[in-house]
Amino acid sequence: MRIFISHATKNREVVLKFAEFLEAVSSNIEVFCSSESGSIKIGKNFIEIIFSELSNSDLFIPIISKEYYKSKFCMIELGVAYSYLYSQKNKKGEDYIFPFALYPVQKGQALSGTPIANIQTGDLSNEKDVHSFLEYLSADRGMKIGTGINRKLHSFIFDLDQIFLKRQNILQMAKIGAYFDDSIDFKQREDIASTSISEDMVVFNFNMNPYEKKDVKYPNFISMALRYVDKLDICRYLDFNDKAEFRFTVINFTNSLKRIFVEFKYSDNNSILETFKFFLGYGENKFCITLDEMRSEALANISEICFVIHPDDVVEEEGMCKIGEIEIS
Repeated sequence: MRIFISHATKNREVVLKFAEFLEAVSSNIEVFCSSESGSIKIGKNFIEIIFSELSNSDLFIPIISKEYYKSKFCMIELGVAYSYLYSQKNKKGEDYIFPFALYPVQKGQALSGTPIANIQTGDLSNEKDVHSFLEYLSADRGMKIGTGINRKLHSFIFDLDQIFLKRQNILQMAKIGAYFDDSIDFKQREDIASTSISEDMVVFNFNMNPYEKKDVKYPNFISMALRYVDKLDICRYLDFNDKAEFRFTVINFTNSLKRIFVEFKYSDNNSILETFKFFLGYGENKFCITLDEMRSEALANISEICFVIHPDDVVEEEGMCKIGEIEIS
């Protein structure tokens, strides 16, 4: 059986692991993916080889990632697979396209808005979904699956998680914004709080009294928030290291803050999971939070990480700080 895996170049490491796994579970499976060394010889016509491989493949597996839909070649492969080969296979009563979503893309939304939205999508990091695909190969395609399949599957999922966690940049994945108590009077939101990026750090500006009024009502809070539309699964780090820590640095170079709070929120309701308080000195302040302190199912569904200040936390009404080096290790 010839399997064509369509993927974005940035997902090469994951796809090669998947190809290695599929070929390991059955000697009758041969995988083609353009990232594999030697798959396309120097000097050969890339487009011709891709179309030839598509025509000769028995199954087409698109690995749907955030990068996949940005790739012109991936779109060409998916288009040909659907518009030409998919209909051909259907006429023979054969299944052909088996999509897998790649974290953080959710399988329920992976093909939304496309002509193949009705095709069931699996989650490549979900052991049950991959096992279900292997069962299809065995029951419907007559593939002889070798021994030790559970061990091989566990090993593949483990390797996949290691790749995800190694590459996951939780600052780059976030939508960054500044927020505050809207009950106060303001002309522009930026007068109260704003953010910008400088050298991989978030510059967080705040002003409790931008119009220099007497007896002004301060906002109850001002925050810099990292928002995760697809949710952030932090719990996975604890699967590999029960001492995993959330680390960050606050550079208090204007010395305008004496304290900052960090809130972890989860689910679509942005419920608060935990809040941590940190006292700041002048200059660079490095902090860490042990993830085990927050261990719960909610840790796999983080919607926001907020850095929050209140009127009692400031030394001066107006100030700024930099927040960065945000990582989990």
